[in-house]
Amino acid sequence: MRVCKPSRRVVRWTAGVLTGVALLCCGGFATLWYAFPLPDKMLHAGPAGTLALDQTGGVLLDITGDDEQRRLPIAIENVAAWIPLAVIAAEDQAFRTHCGIDMPAMVRAVWQNLRMGRVVRGASTITMQVAGMKLNHPRTYSGKSVEAFRALQIEADYTKDEILEAWLNMASFGANLVGIEAASRAWFGKPARHCSLSESALLAALPNSPARLRPDRYLELAVGRRNQILDRMLQSDFITPAQHQQALQEIILISPTLNCKNDIHVGWMALGRGGGASLLQTTIDPEAQYIAHSIVKQHAHLLPDHLDIALVLVDLETSGIAALIGSSDFADPRDGQVNGAIARRSPGSALKPFVYAAAFEAGRLSPETVVDDAPLDLGGWRPKNIDRTYLGEMSASEALRQSRNTPALRIARDLGLPSVESMLRGCGIAVSKNNERSVGLASVVGGIEVPLVDLVGGYATLARGGVQMPVRLLADEPQIRRRVLSERTCAAIEFCLAGSTNDAALALPFLAAKTGTSSGHRDAVAAGWNRKWAAVVWVGRFDDGGDPLLLGADAALPILQELLHHPMLATLRTARTYEPWQVHRPVGRKHERVPAILEPRDGEVLYALDEAIYLTPQIRTNSSDAVLFLNGAPVDATMLRLMPGDYELRLVEIGRPPHAVTIKVSNAGS
Repeated sequence: MRVCKPSRRVVRWTAGVLTGVALLCCGGFATLWYAFPLPDKMLHAGPAGTLALDQTGGVLLDITGDDEQRRLPIAIENVAAWIPLAVIAAEDQAFRTHCGIDMPAMVRAVWQNLRMGRVVRGASTITMQVAGMKLNHPRTYSGKSVEAFRALQIEADYTKDEILEAWLNMASFGANLVGIEAASRAWFGKPARHCSLSESALLAALPNSPARLRPDRYLELAVGRRNQILDRMLQSDFITPAQHQQALQEIILISPTLNCKNDIHVGWMALGRGGGASLLQTTIDPEAQYIAHSIVKQHAHLLPDHLDIALVLVDLETSGIAALIGSSDFADPRDGQVNGAIARRSPGSALKPFVYAAAFEAGRLSPETVVDDAPLDLGGWRPKNIDRTYLGEMSASEALRQSRNTPALRIARDLGLPSVESMLRGCGIAVSKNNERSVGLASVVGGIEVPLVDLVGGYATLARGGVQMPVRLLADEPQIRRRVLSERTCAAIEFCLAGSTNDAALALPFLAAKTGTSSGHRDAVAAGWNRKWAAVVWVGRFDDGGDPLLLGADAALPILQELLHHPMLATLRTARTYEPWQVHRPVGRKHERVPAILEPRDGEVLYALDEAIYLTPQIRTNSSDAVLFLNGAPVDATMLRLMPGDYELRLVEIGRPPHAVTIKVSNAGS
C-alpha cells in the first residue's frame, strides 16, 4: 500500500501554525505575567501571635493573631535540620529541581483522576501550596491553574529556601495552629529547632489532614502517616537505614499546651518590651514565680479586699526579673488588671538609703557620724517623724535603721538635692526632673513616685556593691554593667540596714531591708536583698485611697521576709567588710540653730521685791559674736538690773534673723 507523504508546503504550514500558536501562547502568558504581577507579601505568613515563655519554656502568655490563629513565624535556619527534609519527602520530592510546577506529576495526576472519574491524586508542589494558602482559591481546575501561574512567579522571585520557609510558616497543623513553630510548641512543648527526626516527620504529616491527624486525638493515625514519611525519607536518601529504624521505634509524647495558664502581667510587660517579636523568652524563674504567687496569695487572704499586693524579685547576677506579681488578684474586675510592678507609687522612706549613700560617697557622712533628730523648719514646712517624736542626737546608722525623717532631710539639704537626684538616677531609679523640682526635699521621704521595677533595680545596685545593671525581663536584653558606687559605701549601707556580722548572725538567713510608708498611708513598701536576690514588695490601693493598715513594717515587710527567707531563695550571711572613715564637713547636724532668747519668755511679767530685780537671760547662739540689746542699747547678758517698767530684749547675730521678747517688771506690792 502506498503511503502519501505530506508535501513540504503542508509541513511548513503546520510548523508555522504551531510556531504561531506557541508565540501566541508565549505572548499571552507574558501579557498575563505583567498584567497580573505577583501580589506584595505573597510569602507573608499572616498576623502573628505572641508567646511569652519563662526560663524553662513554660508558657506565661499566649496571644493569637488578629484572625484567632496561633502563628509564630520562624526562619528556616532556626528549625531542626530534619524538618525541611521531612516536608519535602511528604509533599514534594522534586521540590529542589522543578520550576514551581512538577509537570510529570501533574500529567500522572490528571490521567489518574480522569480514569477514576474523581479526584484521587493531587500534583500540587510546595510552591503551589504556598500560593494556594495565600490565595485561598477553591480546589477546582481553574483554581489550580491560578496557583500554578502564581507558583511560576514565586519561583522567579524567591529562592527555594524562602519558599520552603513560607510553607513552614503558613501550613495548618491542627486546632488553630499555623506554622511549624506554633505546632512544635503546642504538641511537643519545645521549639522546632529541638525536634527529633521522628517528631519532625510527625509534624510534616499533619498538614495533609490537620483535623483527621490531630495528635492529641488521633495519635495512632498521625504515627501511621509519620511512618510513611520516614519511608519516603529513606527512599530519597535523606536518612540512613539505622536512622529510619530508630525513628520508627521512638515513642511520640504529646504535651499539649493549648490551654496554658497565662501569667498576664508578666506576659503583657514582656510584650511591651518585645519590640513586636512574636516569641518572647523571659528571665522568669518558674520556681521563684510559684513561690512568689504562693506567698502573695497567702498574705492577700489576711488583708481587706480593697488592698492589693505587687512584688518584684531580681537575680543579682543577671539583673533578670525572676518573679513578678502585678496584683494579688488579676481576676478582680475593679483593679486586678493594674500592674503594680510598673505603676508609679510612692516608696515612702525606702529612698532614704540612697540619700545616705550620696553622703557616704561624698565623704561627708559615715555610719558613726552623729546626726540630729530634732524639729526642723524648711521654709514653713515642719516635717515630723512617723511616731511624732524626736530622739535628738544619734548615729547616722541608727537614724537610717529607725527611718527617722528629720536627719535624712537635713542630710539631703546640706548635701544638695541635685546630688541626691543624681544618686537615684545613677542607681537606675527614674526620677522626673520636673517632678523633682516641684517636690523638693519632700522626695526624700516619699514625695515622689517611682515604679517598683526601678526601685528594685536601685536596691540591687546596693546589693552588688555599687555595680548598676538595668533590670531585664527579656533574656536577649543586653547586660550592661557600670560602677556607680564604691564598695565601701554599699558595705556601710548594708551595715546600717542589717547590722554587724557576729557569729550568731552568720548562722541565720541574711536580709538587709528598708521599709517605707507614704503620706496618708496610701502605700506600704519593703525593699531589700540577700546574697542572690533583691526584692521589693508593695501593699496598697490602686485607687490611691489611704488605709491605717498600710505601714511598711507591718504590711509589706513580712511578705519580703517570707520571700527572701524561703528555703529555695534564702542565703546565709557572708562577710562584707565595713571599715569606718574620716568625715570632713559632716552633714545632718542641727547647724540651723536660730538665735533665741529662751528666758525670760515673751510677754512675761516679773515682780521686783525691792526697787529693782537682777536678771540673767538664757540665750541660744551659734557664735560669741551675738549681742543682746535692752531697749535698743547693747548690754552685758551675764547680769541685768531692771527697775519696774516695760522692756524689750533683742538678740542679734550676724547672718541670722534676730529674736526679741518684751517683758514687764512690776513692784511686788502693786
